[in-house]
Amino acid sequence: MSSSASPWTSVFLVWVAVSLLVSPFLVFPLVKGAGLYDNQRLVQTSCALFALLVGVRQWVRGAARPLLWDRQIVSLLGLFLLLGLVSSALAHSPRHAFFEWVNLLLMLGMSWVVASQVSSRGEALLDKLLLAAGLACAAYLLLEILVYLSWLKAGVRPSPRQLIVGYNNYRFFNHVQTISLPLLGLLAARMLSRDRKLFWWGITALWWMLLFVGLGRGTLTGMAAGIAMTWLLLRQTAAPWCRTLLWSAAGGLAAYLVLYALIPVSLGMEPFGLFFSGAERSIGNPGSGRLQLWSRALEMTVATPWLGAGPAHFAHYGRDLSGGNAHPHNWVLQIGSEWGLPALLALIGAVALAMRRLWQLRTEIAPQDQDTLTAWLVTGWAILVDGLVSGLLVMPTSLLWIGFYVGCAWGWVVSRASPAENMAPRLSILKRCAGGAVTLLLIYGLLRSVWPDVLGFSTRQPVEQDNPVYRPRIWQDGLF
Repeated sequence: MSSSASPWTSVFLVWVAVSLLVSPFLVFPLVKGAGLYDNQRLVQTSCALFALLVGVRQWVRGAARPLLWDRQIVSLLGLFLLLGLVSSALAHSPRHAFFEWVNLLLMLGMSWVVASQVSSRGEALLDKLLLAAGLACAAYLLLEILVYLSWLKAGVRPSPRQLIVGYNNYRFFNHVQTISLPLLGLLAARMLSRDRKLFWWGITALWWMLLFVGLGRGTLTGMAAGIAMTWLLLRQTAAPWCRTLLWSAAGGLAAYLVLYALIPVSLGMEPFGLFFSGAERSIGNPGSGRLQLWSRALEMTVATPWLGAGPAHFAHYGRDLSGGNAHPHNWVLQIGSEWGLPALLALIGAVALAMRRLWQLRTEIAPQDQDTLTAWLVTGWAILVDGLVSGLLVMPTSLLWIGFYVGCAWGWVVSRASPAENMAPRLSILKRCAGGAVTLLLIYGLLRSVWPDVLGFSTRQPVEQDNPVYRPRIWQDGLF
C-alpha cells in the first residue's frame, strides 16, 4: 500500500486540521492545572508526535516515499539540528533544551508528512487543507463577533485582552494571523465558484479587521514586506493577487472603523481596540522593550558564539530583564544566542535556498498557478520579517500554523515535478530498523523532557521575579 493510500496519514491530516480549529477554544484544562497556553502547547506537541508515528510507520514498513529533499537544504538543516543537539547537551537545563530541539525537529517532520501527501495526492488535497484552515479562521471569527456583540450590549469598552479571546496574550493571535492571512487569500483565489470566491475574500477582509483591532505592528509590517518583496520579485504575475489582498485589507479597515469605532462612539463609548492609539504607542515606545532583549541576546551570542547557551535558554539568562520576556523577539538573535552562530548560518542558508527555489518556479509553472506561488512567497516573507520582532518560532499555535504552511507549500513545489522524479528508493531492512530505534529514542526523550512539567501543573507556584532557577518558555509559567 502506498503512503498516499494509508488511512493513518488521512487521520493525521484530520488531526492537524482539528488542531488548527480547536486551539483557541480550549478554555478547559486538558491536564489538571493547565492553562490556555499549556493546552495549545499540548495540542501542538500531539501533532508533532503523531507525525513522528506516521513517518516511522512508513519507514519501517518500507512503503514507497516521495523524494522531497533538496540535497543542499537537507545538508544545511542536518548541520543545524546536529549543532542544536550538541548545544542542548551542554546547556544549563538539558531537559528543557532538548524539548525545544526535538519540538522543532518534529514540526519539520509534521511538514514532511503534509508535504508527502500534497505532493502525491495533488491539488485536490491542497484545496481541502486550505479549506480546513479557512474554516478554523471562520469559526474563530464567529466567536469574536459574539464577543464584540456582548461587550457592545454591556455598554463597556473592553481591553484588547478581553476582545481577543482564546490566547494568553492577544499578540499570540497576531502571530497566527501572519501565516493565516495570506493563506485565506490563497483559499479565496483558488475557489472556482464566484460566490465562494467572494465569500472567502469577505472572510479575509474580516480577518484583517481583527488585525486592526489589536494593531499587530509586527504582523502588519510582515504582511507589507511580504507583499512588497513578492510583487518586486514576480512583478506583473504577482500583481492581481497582491492587489486583491490589499483591497481586502482596505475592506477590513472599513469594517473596523464602522464596527469598532463608529458604532461604539455613537453609543457613548470610546473606540474598541488599539488602532487609534497605535501611532502614539509607536512614537512613545517604538521598540516595546525589545532593545534590552536584543542587547542581552547579543551579549549571550558573544559569550557563547559557537554553540550558544542552549535552545530555550534565553528564558534563563534573560530572567532579570524587566517585563520577563523569555525570548528575544527576534528569530535571528534567538537562534544565534541559543544555538550558536554556525547553526544560525546553516538555518539561514536552508531558508534562503528554499525561498530561492520558490522564486525559480515563476518560469516553470502554468499561468493559473501564479496566484498560488505568489501566496507562498508572501507568507514566507511575512513570517521571516514578522519573526524579527516577535516570537513566531516560540508560541505553540503560530508554530503549528508555520508547520502547516511549510508542508502545504513544500508538497505543492514537489508536485510540480514528474511523479517518477519524486519517488525515493525503498530502504534496506537495516536502515528501517535503525530508523525505528531512533524514533523510539526521540519519543522517550520528548516525553521525559516534558512529563515532569505536565505532572506539576496542578501544584506549581507563580514564578517570582527574583527566582534564581531557570524559567523555560515551554509552558505558561515561563516569563512571556
